[in-house]
Amino acid sequence: MGAADGKKWIMLVAGSNTWDNYWDQANVCHAYQIVHQNGIPDDQIVVMMYDDIAHNRNNPCPGNIINKPNGPNVYPGVPKDYTGEDVTPENFLAALKGDRCAVKKRNPKVITSEGNDTIFIYLTAHGQSGKLAFPNSFLYAHDLIKTIKEMARDNKFSKMVIYMESCHSGSMFTTLPDNIRVYAVTSTKAEETGYSCYKDAARKIFLSDEFSAVWMHYTEMNDLDMKTFQDQFSDLQKKIKSSCVCRFGDMKVGDCPISVFVNNTPQRAKTRAKSNCKIQ
Repeated sequence: MGAADGKKWIMLVAGSNTWDNYWDQANVCHAYQIVHQNGIPDDQIVVMMYDDIAHNRNNPCPGNIINKPNGPNVYPGVPKDYTGEDVTPENFLAALKGDRCAVKKRNPKVITSEGNDTIFIYLTAHGQSGKLAFPNSFLYAHDLIKTIKEMARDNKFSKMVIYMESCHSGSMFTTLPDNIRVYAVTSTKAEETGYSCYKDAARKIFLSDEFSAVWMHYTEMNDLDMKTFQDQFSDLQKKIKSSCVCRFGDMKVGDCPISVFVNNTPQRAKTRAKSNCKIQ
């Protein structure tokens, strides 16, 4: 199903700011390290995060961000594509569809995808019914679906996969068509809340959430040529007990090997990920 000559694009978005929401930016930094180690070049990765926790006055280890107990520092090398006040739903949608003119930022990095390319999007934030929180505003479900439909119509991708972690995230994709080669996985049903994990005593904050901890560990520990998004969904269903993961859109895309979107996990990453894999 993959387009062998196409590019693999990645968009990683943390929709929150402040120390109290540490885990969203930690999630995005960890996700960046995974896709970077898997061979995706930085010019095909777009990162949006407020960037106010690595050197926050509450951080006992300045310049250090971890995403699991005793885990590695996932902050080094993370691109600063959109930070601070540039983390907005308007910039997210414009960057996603490659509309530089609509981005309210000088010299913006955007996804310039074409018809043979794949796009993997990961968003982690707070959420309410039909909307996902950004630092100062909301991304609404109807605007997200409208943009995805426009991109499909304009032949901007061969396949797209979206992972969304937030409370009520299932409400964001209830109108996603099943015939435009887009597959979405959410951490909760439309009416559910999600749950954090890995409470850190030194930082006095949660390091991650159940959904993100499980999907990232699975990605790090498996041969992605041999595992599909459906396999990963089954693993999420098995391991997440506090909420109900959901999937939407084109189930045929879910049958793709994960490596079609994020290359394959190198052995060195698997070795590093063997410890601290159990949700606490």
